[in-house]
Amino acid sequence: MATNTKSGRDLARIAFVGAGGHSSQSLYPNIPLIPEFELVAVCDLDGEKARQRAADYGAAGVFTDVEAMLDGVKPDGVCICGSPAMNHEVSLQVLTRGIPIFVEKPPAEDTQGAAELVEASKEAGTWGMVGFMKRFAPANRIVRGFMNSPEFGQFTSLTAIHGCGHHESVRNVLIFNAIHIIDLARFFAGEVKALQAYVCEPGPTRKAICANFRFQSGGLGQLNVNSGHTWQNIFEQVYLSGQECGIVIDQSNSARITSPEAQFVSGQDQELFAWGRSYSVPGAMSGWSAGGHYTRGYWGELSHFARSVLGKVPPVATLEDGLAAMRIIDAITESAATGAEVEVKAGVDVG
Repeated sequence: MATNTKSGRDLARIAFVGAGGHSSQSLYPNIPLIPEFELVAVCDLDGEKARQRAADYGAAGVFTDVEAMLDGVKPDGVCICGSPAMNHEVSLQVLTRGIPIFVEKPPAEDTQGAAELVEASKEAGTWGMVGFMKRFAPANRIVRGFMNSPEFGQFTSLTAIHGCGHHESVRNVLIFNAIHIIDLARFFAGEVKALQAYVCEPGPTRKAICANFRFQSGGLGQLNVNSGHTWQNIFEQVYLSGQECGIVIDQSNSARITSPEAQFVSGQDQELFAWGRSYSVPGAMSGWSAGGHYTRGYWGELSHFARSVLGKVPPVATLEDGLAAMRIIDAITESAATGAEVEVKAGVDVG
């Protein structure tokens, strides 16, 4: 694992491949606010975009070729943000050199490609993270911690709803949007053992996917995803139940916990119900642009990547997690086509 701490510095020298819309709006703006993150180079096929991002965020290196960038700056880590095909191709280029990566979702076009990244990282003795930023949203992290408490008890069920803008295919809904909520379900409830899914397509770009999950823990889950919203009004809500306890998470931004232990006054001879408590990220922490980089988890994932490169924390939302999410997507599409319950394949092999 690359680190600069031996040279007396506490900075991860990180290069960035990709300077398009998503990276420019949601990823690059976090870099100046991460003490351990030193942006040393930007690479994009569009040289002008690379120069602009480098100028905006203080990178000395500007490249249009990945190999030239790796040879020229020898980074400790590389962030990759592009199309699924680009994510896969560039990730392999970097991993085979033994350099850790942060790659946007989906990490590849298909499950075999995602498995190849896992295998390449192991062969090279390195690792990678996937851009599952919802794991780093403060409200979700608060809830995950609470789920470990005796007050929550045993996990019993999860219901996850996500509505996004239009997509031309069911698979695009799954790999570009639902993959986030699928990973979040695994983050909260653990591995999916089997599922049964159904699809409704009321229009060329309007899709609805519902899936029932059986988790390895014995708990149950429901996934409801649709592309009937506009991109300006994406909807997301997660409900979790434990033992005499329920949690509702809204937009990965706020959480409300209902529990007998949440009662804060005696009620003075009144019979009161629905005691609860809530957690919301304060407005001052809601982000430094309309994107809400802090509350949505973008700052958290890049900060964690930089600290992992330095060896301060182990990587999470790993390439293995990316592969697991792709396997669930495969199972959803298979079940929707056959109408049968499908077991979710575990492991890294693609045979």
